Amino acid sequence: YQRRVRANNLSMPRKQQFSNKQKKQQLQEKRKRKQNQGDKFGFESDEEKSGKKEQAEVSKSSEDGRRLNAQPVGSTHERVNKYSLIFGRETKEEVDENLKLSKEPLPPLDSSRLESSVEDFAVGSLDLGMPKRGKWSYTMSKNKLELAEQKEFKEWCNALDEYYSELGGGSYYERNLETWRQLWRTLEMSDIVLFVCDIRYPTLHFSHSVYKYITEELDRQVILVLNKVDMVHPSVSVSWKRYFEEKFPEIRVVLFSAFPDEQKLVENTGRRLLKKQNIKKPGWAYGAESLIHLAKCHYDKKKEMKGETPTTEKPRSFEGEESDSEDYVTIGLIGQPNAGKSSLINGILQDKKVSVSKTPGHTKHFQTIFYSPGIRLCDCPGLVFPTIAPKQIQIVSGMYPVAQVREPYSVVRYVAERIDLVSYLRVEHPCVEEDPQPPWTAWYICFAWADKNGYHTARTGRPDVYRGANSILRLVVTGRLCVRLLPPGYTLDGFDDSYRDVLQELMGFATKVESEESEEDEYSDESSDQEEEMEKDQKSGNKFSLLQEID
Repeated sequence: YQRRVRANNLSMPRKQQFSNKQKKQQLQEKRKRKQNQGDKFGFESDEEKSGKKEQAEVSKSSEDGRRLNAQPVGSTHERVNKYSLIFGRETKEEVDENLKLSKEPLPPLDSSRLESSVEDFAVGSLDLGMPKRGKWSYTMSKNKLELAEQKEFKEWCNALDEYYSELGGGSYYERNLETWRQLWRTLEMSDIVLFVCDIRYPTLHFSHSVYKYITEELDRQVILVLNKVDMVHPSVSVSWKRYFEEKFPEIRVVLFSAFPDEQKLVENTGRRLLKKQNIKKPGWAYGAESLIHLAKCHYDKKKEMKGETPTTEKPRSFEGEESDSEDYVTIGLIGQPNAGKSSLINGILQDKKVSVSKTPGHTKHFQTIFYSPGIRLCDCPGLVFPTIAPKQIQIVSGMYPVAQVREPYSVVRYVAERIDLVSYLRVEHPCVEEDPQPPWTAWYICFAWADKNGYHTARTGRPDVYRGANSILRLVVTGRLCVRLLPPGYTLDGFDDSYRDVLQELMGFATKVESEESEEDEYSDESSDQEEEMEKDQKSGNKFSLLQEID
C-alpha cells in the first residue's frame, strides 16, 4: 500500500508558483469580464459608455433625498436597492423646531380638525401630482429611453420642490423613478384600476391627479376600494362612500375588509386600545364578491365588443394555473404604502398568495397572479403621491416607516390634538407632585408612557422618551389606537334609502362578527375597564349614536 501511495505522489505534477502579482492581474481580468457581461462580445461602444455615465449622473441628482430600508451591500450588489424608498431629507432647523413645539402645552381638543376633503390635501396643479411617462418609440435604445425618462423626472422633482418652497414647507413624496416606472407599467397593462385607500385616511390616500390621468388620458375604468372598514364605525364607512360618489359621480366605490373576523368593529373609533392579535391565514373577505362581479361585467363587455357571447358561469376559484391566451381582464391595484393592496389580493383569493408586511415599501415591483382564466390581478408597489398634507399625518397613516422617523414627538402632538390620548393610554403626569401641575405636552405623554411600560435607558435608567413615542406611533399605525378622518359635514341627516341599506348591511355584518367572537377574550382586563367608562361617555356625548337606532 505504501509503495502505491509513493508511486502516485511521484506521478502527480508539481504545483506551479502563482505570485501575488499574477493573482491581482487575474482578479482585474475577472472584473472586466463582469463589467462587459451585458454586451454579446464583451465590448461597448463609446456612445453607450457615455450614455451610461450621463444616466448615472442624472439618476444620482434626481435621488437627492434619503433612501429608506436600504441594504448595506457591496458594489457588486448595487441593484438590490433599486426599489427602495427615497424621500426628502429634513433639515436640522426643521427637526429643532418640531422638537421645541412638542414641549409646548397641548391646545384643547377640536373634533372639527378630523374633517377633511380631497381639496385639503391636493397640490395646486394636476401636472405636479404625478410624473407622466414621456413619448417613446421602439426605435429608441434602452439607454436613450431611460435617460429621457430620468431627465423629465428630474425636471418634475425640481418643479415640485419649488412649489413646496413657495408654500413654506412640503411633504413626503416618492423620489425613486424605478417605483414610478412600476406604476406606469401597471396602468398600461390594466383594463380596470382599483384605487385602494385606507378608510381611516381616504382623502389623503386618494390622488386627484392620478385619477384624472387614468380616466382621461389612459381611458381606464377606476374603482375606489375603501379598505379596512373593520377599523371604523359603519356610519363613517357609509359617509365616505356617499362623499366620493357625490364628488365623483363616474366612480364606483366598494367597501372592503380583508380580515373581518380578526377583531370587533370599533364602535367609536379612538376610544379603545385594542389588544394585540396575531394575523391569521386570510379567509372570507368582506366586499370581495362585489369586486369580482364588477370585473366579470367588464369581461363580458369586452367579449361583446369582439362579437362573442358573454359567460354566464361564475368565475372559478384560484387553482394556480395561468391562461395562455390574452383573452382576460387585467385588474391593477394601485395606492399608497400600507393601504392593503397585497392583503386585498389574499382576501380575494382566500389564501396567502402574496407576501404582506406592516412596513411600507415591502412590495418592490409589480406582480401578477390569476384569479381565474379570465381575470388577472396585478399588484403595484405603493407610492407616496405628492400632497400638501403635513408630514405628521403621513407618518400616522403608515406611509413613512416609523423606525426611520428622526423626531416622533411632533407626530404624537398631532395625534394628541385630535383624540384624548392621555385618557386612552391611562398615563399619569410625570410632575404630579408639583403644585400647580404643569399642562400636558407631547413630551410629557411620551415620558409617562415610557415610564409605565418600563422603557428605560441602559446607563442612566431614565425613561426612554424616544422609545415611548415610537411605541405610541406603532399603536396608531397598526390600528390598536385608531385615528381617522371624517368627511366634511359629517351629520346624521341626508341618508337616502340606498345608503341606509348599506348602513344596515355593515351594522349587521358588525353584529355577526361580535356574536361569533363573544366567547373569546379579545380585550385585556385594563381595556375592558376602560371600555365601560367610555361607553358612558359615548351615550352622553356622542352625537352620532343615533345611527345605531336605525331599523
